[in-house]
Amino acid sequence: MDFINPFIEERAYLPLRKKVTLAEEKKFVKESARALDSGKLLNILLFADGKIAGKCDIRKATAQGEEHNVSFGLAVSRKFRGFGFGELLLRKGIALARKKFKPHRMWIDYVDGNRVAARLYRKAGFVKVARLREYHLHYGKWRDKIMMEYRGR
Repeated sequence: MDFINPFIEERAYLPLRKKVTLAEEKKFVKESARALDSGKLLNILLFADGKIAGKCDIRKATAQGEEHNVSFGLAVSRKFRGFGFGELLLRKGIALARKKFKPHRMWIDYVDGNRVAARLYRKAGFVKVARLREYHLHYGKWRDKIMMEYRGR
């Protein structure tokens, strides 16, 4: 809750719009633990001052015929942005995904309007491959979802 709720307060480009409760956090932690135990999820956490400051999720697709795909989720707390931690987490995530999952394709997405994410993902070697029109309703405004594929460096 201490990590995700500040993103909601700043109206970040996340699918969540209301603060997470303790019960929701417990459910999320249990689901994540199951995914970690099953080998379908990897997490890289960045700690500062004893708290999570950033996170990179690496998720192996589970649908039949798509198990060769990997997707990423990335978040860095406001206080720790601008220091290169997002790029560090993402590059470590790419390396870990290659080592553990040996993916055929790697994907990341962002909500249109999040220029910082777009720039970071391009810098890390992702290229835009699709736009899903009006996919997210972000505080009363429809936003496109931009899909990017890793083409590497």
